[in-house]
Amino acid sequence: MNLFFIGRCRILSHKSLIKVGVSFAAFAGFALFSNQTKASMYPSSSQPSSDMVDLSSYQGNLTASDYQNLASNGVKAVTIKATEGTGYTNPYLAQQVKYAQQAGLSINFYHFVHFTSQSTAIAEAQNFINAVQQVTTSKNVVMVADFESSELGSLSKSTNNANLAAFDQTLNSAGYSKTDLYTMSSWLGVKIDTNAQNKGWIANWPYSPTGNKYPNANAWQWASDYRFPGSSVDLDVSKLTNDYYLGSVGDSSNSSNDTSNNTDSGSGNDGTAVIVPGPSEPTNQYSASRSQSVKLIWRTSMKSHAFYTTKGARYSKHLGTRYDYNKNLPNVTWYTDAHEKLYKKNTGKYAIYYHVRSNDNAHGGWIWRGYLTSGVNPNQK
Repeated sequence: MNLFFIGRCRILSHKSLIKVGVSFAAFAGFALFSNQTKASMYPSSSQPSSDMVDLSSYQGNLTASDYQNLASNGVKAVTIKATEGTGYTNPYLAQQVKYAQQAGLSINFYHFVHFTSQSTAIAEAQNFINAVQQVTTSKNVVMVADFESSELGSLSKSTNNANLAAFDQTLNSAGYSKTDLYTMSSWLGVKIDTNAQNKGWIANWPYSPTGNKYPNANAWQWASDYRFPGSSVDLDVSKLTNDYYLGSVGDSSNSSNDTSNNTDSGSGNDGTAVIVPGPSEPTNQYSASRSQSVKLIWRTSMKSHAFYTTKGARYSKHLGTRYDYNKNLPNVTWYTDAHEKLYKKNTGKYAIYYHVRSNDNAHGGWIWRGYLTSGVNPNQK
């Protein structure tokens, strides 16, 4: 989630705006820009607790050890982007769930909202449900509507409230009783309302955050540039005011964790484990030596081209994590969206890797160009 607020002013790069899918013009109503870019925020005893981190495909390169590092630094929960609109699914969703589960973190999910009618709200909710059901059979997870896209700002509060109600009802009908609303503080009560079912996960980033700004909400996201010890990645962090987001954990020992200023001690903190379908041994494997054996020369986007292969494997961008062998998906057509050139230190040679996604966005990764055959897979089902 990428919201930019008065109080933490910074220059927004073109890349940052692409990540949230809005233009400079769309941001003009609620963002200010300064001449200085805000540096990373590091831990301080005066800050609110960093109980929860939210993740999307932009953190797809985090390793299993990174998740362990989050847990060792006091993180209790992660909320992972599952879907957006009616057609997008996070290609790293299964990996991120698995790593969070291995680290004993409570796991929840969010959907980036674009719906402007009740019918599209229902369709987006179904996309959300389908994706989450691919990675867990548990219904004891929080299903969050990430309400920040620019087109929602042109609708009335009553329309947005009605559309969100239709979205939540679809989730409830599928057995997901725990829902919530993520939105920016400037939209709260103006463009969308919290309620008894959605107490709120409110984003507001003061320059020097302290205390608890939203004690009646479920959570307060107080920074987007927090750097945990032992990490080189800026992350969104939130303070939990109750245990609503702690109901589905990968390690039951975490289910007894307290949060400061606890105002609601109920809501499903029963230690139910998230169950990831598939083999008991994960196909994702991290190799530090493989990651350190290559040097990035360049990386850039590219047009979509169709390829297929059963050779080699799919990797993270520095090859550190192997997601899966391509022979396990023999009927998939892969579509490119980026490419990179790596220098292989052990051979002294260069190699081009394409970043690919399956048509349904369920799978993805970086594949060496030499393994790819151009065209639609003739065995595609």
